[in-house]
Amino acid sequence: MKELLRWGKILGLFILTVLVLSILYLRITRFSDQMIYQTNGSEYSQFESQLNYQEISFEVDESVRLHGVLFKPDSVKPVGTIFHFSGKGMHLMSSVQRSYELLVAEGFQVFCYERRDFGMSNGTAKNSKTLKEDALLVYDQIKNLEEVKNKPTIVWGQSLGGAFASMLANERQNDFSGLVLEGTFSSFPDIGKVYAGALNLENFKWVVPLVMRNDFPAQNSIQELTIPTIIIHSSDDDQVPYELGQKLYTKSNHEHTNFWTIDSKHIMGIYDYPIQYLSIFKELLNSQTNN
Repeated sequence: MKELLRWGKILGLFILTVLVLSILYLRITRFSDQMIYQTNGSEYSQFESQLNYQEISFEVDESVRLHGVLFKPDSVKPVGTIFHFSGKGMHLMSSVQRSYELLVAEGFQVFCYERRDFGMSNGTAKNSKTLKEDALLVYDQIKNLEEVKNKPTIVWGQSLGGAFASMLANERQNDFSGLVLEGTFSSFPDIGKVYAGALNLENFKWVVPLVMRNDFPAQNSIQELTIPTIIIHSSDDDQVPYELGQKLYTKSNHEHTNFWTIDSKHIMGIYDYPIQYLSIFKELLNSQTNN
């Protein structure tokens, strides 16, 4: 019996060691980053749009070039710029352009770029720290464009893009007249736990924060914001649960943040509530103009 217990302890210690080493390996290699940011089958070779636009290329280094587009009103001077971070699968030749039509028609210009290994951008999207540096580099170049500088700028993030948007708003807060988030989540470990449950791994949700780094903690970034912030979330969102939007709002600075509950599909608010959605951007624009 003693011999059996001894071997049982050895086996338990072995299993624990393997588990710890596996967690360390997944964390150090940023395995979850590859799952989050890489989107297969998202490349295209030529950009086209019925909107007025300007393509912009950002050379990060000799091997990485990011593709971005500034969509502009046809015949009027832009009243302001919306810097948009789209959802995971929304490259610039997807339906995302349709969401810009309303905004451009009202005099806004909208800028969006494609992350590494996405759309017409190359490079490897396997490290969130690198992607953060890319976002800051792209924004710092865009804000100095003649048609952008000296005009109000609003940052807008949807779904995965909300993590980037809240980070940028936090890092460059003095540059923005407001932040709009839709269908986004409080942190990557929080959304990771949701999908662990969806994969019938409910009993292993405790592992998620251990293997998944949280380089874009939206719930932390939003606490420090003093610019007007609107969080939009559908009560029927089947991809990012409504509770995660509420959690993000709970962590925010309530003096400057409002929460808008809608009845829609995931990040479809601008299509189902176009007048109200547009009024949000106009109010943020006016708040900057009046200051």
